[in-house]
Amino acid sequence: MTLAFGNNKMAPVRALLALIIVLGHFSFYGVPELEPLRNLAPASVSLFLFISGYGLIKSLRAKGSVYLQHFFQRRIFIVALPALLVTAIHLFLGGGSGIDILTRGRLILTHGETLLPHYWFVWAILFDYLAFWLSAKLLPEKLQKYAILLLTIVFTAATYMAGFDRCWWVCSLAFATGTFFAEYESRVFSFCGKTEFHYWLILLVLGLAFCAFYMTRNPLIWTLCYIFIPLIGALLIARLPLDKFKLPILRFIGIISYELYLIHIPVMSFLHGDKVYLESPALYIAAVLALSLALAFGINRLKLLYLTKTT
Repeated sequence: MTLAFGNNKMAPVRALLALIIVLGHFSFYGVPELEPLRNLAPASVSLFLFISGYGLIKSLRAKGSVYLQHFFQRRIFIVALPALLVTAIHLFLGGGSGIDILTRGRLILTHGETLLPHYWFVWAILFDYLAFWLSAKLLPEKLQKYAILLLTIVFTAATYMAGFDRCWWVCSLAFATGTFFAEYESRVFSFCGKTEFHYWLILLVLGLAFCAFYMTRNPLIWTLCYIFIPLIGALLIARLPLDKFKLPILRFIGIISYELYLIHIPVMSFLHGDKVYLESPALYIAAVLALSLALAFGINRLKLLYLTKTT
């Protein structure tokens, strides 16, 4: 069986996940027909987190300690830089709330209230990257994934107990799950590849585990669902011929998926705001996508320019 996240599949996977999230958010801005996609957004975000943990461990195992050199410039800052640029664009478009920076920092730390509602992801992924760096820097290889899991649980518990919005903590375990999957991927696919029965059996077991936790209707227990959702996604992606999709637009969106995720809410707000208000749903969707893609591309180019200047 083909491994789930080869280079040829990564771009279309990221593109499809980003599009699900972006299109789903239109339901908050007068397009209720897209609400079903909004319901898929948490699963899509969990796959992003899963892929991030997976990719970091795979890169570390392939490159060794060299991978940790310039880690803050190449990983931490390129997450923060686009977020800062989008914040500036949001403020330029009139999206500020009049709260000074010190108060904003206090609100983030105590209540999880970010300037833009989807920026919880930025803080979460920065924490995950820092947890990875500390574990890789300080611990032997066999203990690293367990330390990442422990730190992720701490993050989940801390944000839950602080009363942060559910999006902060409900799918946070997906990142740690990705690190474990990276370590045991060959064994998983070796088992799945024995017969069709083995493949469908493991999917069935994962699906039943997800259903059991989901049916509790307890949001805290739902955090365990996001262990199984990305695992199911990985097994399905391994079977899907996404690498056969030669659509340049998918590769393009996949490359700028993070920037697209960051910029689409400010653009949606601006084109549905006091200064500009597009009433036609079709025109609104088209305008948001076009402007978001253009801005995401520009931010991505600036990020790459930074990388070439610093490495």
